[in-house]
Amino acid sequence: MDLADDVAYSVHDVEDGIVAGRLDLTRLDRDALWETVRSWYLPGIDDAALDSALDGLRAVGSWPQSAYDGSRRSLAAIKNLTSDLIGRFCGSVQQATFAATDDEPLVRHRADLVVPEGTEVEIGVLKGIAALYVMQADDRVTLMKRQRELVAELVEAIWSRGADALDPVFAGDWQDAGDDAARRRVVIDQVASLTDASAVTRHAALAAG
Repeated sequence: MDLADDVAYSVHDVEDGIVAGRLDLTRLDRDALWETVRSWYLPGIDDAALDSALDGLRAVGSWPQSAYDGSRRSLAAIKNLTSDLIGRFCGSVQQATFAATDDEPLVRHRADLVVPEGTEVEIGVLKGIAALYVMQADDRVTLMKRQRELVAELVEAIWSRGADALDPVFAGDWQDAGDDAARRRVVIDQVASLTDASAVTRHAALAAG
């Protein structure tokens, strides 16, 4: 499951960042990128290993040679890259896992998943690209800070109002709760159930009323 998450997020976060115009795979600041990879994902990894991983990724046939321009052809090229990278990562893990089992049948729990070090570093590089150009972008950091503040304010607003500020299903849980800790848990569950849009709407309604 951890590997599936790493593959999916590393590839699709980069794809989303490209389409959103936040990053260009033909123009990467290696120094800043390696700093991000080490601080976020792979502490202690050296530049040589990271350079080798990026060079390996850039050798993938569908790696872009020009900036994304929003055209159908350009979008199709990015989709091809996404597919190729997923295949590259999953294929390398499959081959390594088969090689470690001496061709024994892989049934039930007879094998452990083997992730080659090179594949782990390549995934880390992709995750670092998304972190550097999307998650650490100034506007994104500001937005996330405000989102955290809004969630904290929403929790406190609901807590101060009690059952009246809760949806019926959570209001029932509030009434059944035996102490403040349990009631606090109900408030957290209520906020966690909201979408981004409904959290903003609920926050505005409570602030106004």
